[in-house]
Amino acid sequence: MLTDLLCLAHNGRTRVLTLLAAILLSAHPAIPTPAISTDVNQTKPLLIAHRGASGYAPEHTLAAYELAIQQGADFVEQDLQITKDGALICLHDPDLARTTNVAEVFPERATVRDVAGEGEAKRGWYAVDFTLAEIKRLDAGSWFNRTNPFAARSDFSRQRIPTLEEAIKFINNRAGLYIELKHYPFYKSLGYDVAERLAATLKAHGCDKREKRDRVFIQSFYKSALLRMKEIAPQYARIQLLPMEDANRKTDTAKITPELAQEIAAYARGAGPSKAMLASAADVATLHRAGLIVHPYTFRGLTTPTSRRPLDEQQQNGSSVRQNIISDIQRYVYLGIDGGFTDYPALWKAAIEGGPKRN
Repeated sequence: MLTDLLCLAHNGRTRVLTLLAAILLSAHPAIPTPAISTDVNQTKPLLIAHRGASGYAPEHTLAAYELAIQQGADFVEQDLQITKDGALICLHDPDLARTTNVAEVFPERATVRDVAGEGEAKRGWYAVDFTLAEIKRLDAGSWFNRTNPFAARSDFSRQRIPTLEEAIKFINNRAGLYIELKHYPFYKSLGYDVAERLAATLKAHGCDKREKRDRVFIQSFYKSALLRMKEIAPQYARIQLLPMEDANRKTDTAKITPELAQEIAAYARGAGPSKAMLASAADVATLHRAGLIVHPYTFRGLTTPTSRRPLDEQQQNGSSVRQNIISDIQRYVYLGIDGGFTDYPALWKAAIEGGPKRN
């Protein structure tokens, strides 16, 4: 541990203080953990709205994006899928069934596909088998009302899946864009280069200009996708999500190591690990030493996209759902992360603002 401290010296007093605090906390776990460093030179970590404000509204809808902006998100995430006619749409799953009424509108259109390329083909209503016009007929919000009656709103039933172009126009520089290339090898096997289409779309909307490109992150679980973006649109910051989903890379990229950090630093600006991979400040420091920024995912407590809970509900530990999420955010921010993905942007703000104040 002392060696780690010495190695961190060149990164400045903030990193050293962070690691010292982690050592003290491990020896005295009862000491409360403040949300942010007291170093006056450290900026607040970025608030990235995961699928929009998806804890409060149906994910990847304009309603979720708007709420994220209202709650102070620095960046709003857009996961990308592609339609049969080549339109980029904002949707997390390759299958439309979970978040739309596609099975009711097109009951006979299910197909069987192996999206992950792991030899496990599954039946579903895949976006790539539908045109954009067909997808625009689908209700992308009523599922949220049914699953989360405590957060239901009648206008959610009128939400539709947005295209990337619609998302860019709607967000309109009110927040940055944090775009994920999903299932890159799968779409490439079907003849779609989603990275190429993404670069073209961003350029068409002027996002490649100097004043805008710093407000765009491109992330992916696939190294191959980020290498493609580096080739065709190197001006955008690239973030390697972890563990990687490229063939034969899941196991060796599931643990933070200096070797992995150096590998990523050769083609990306940062890493987006599952927060479970960050066991201590030392893991964050390993990525920082390679020059990488660190944006872990996902801060939502014990809730999931398919199982939300009222924020005032008491948990087994005696705290509310709200307080558990806030405490979780504070713990990781204190480890030195540079930003993070959350389904609850308002709670991220509360976590940061509830920390110690700087002079």
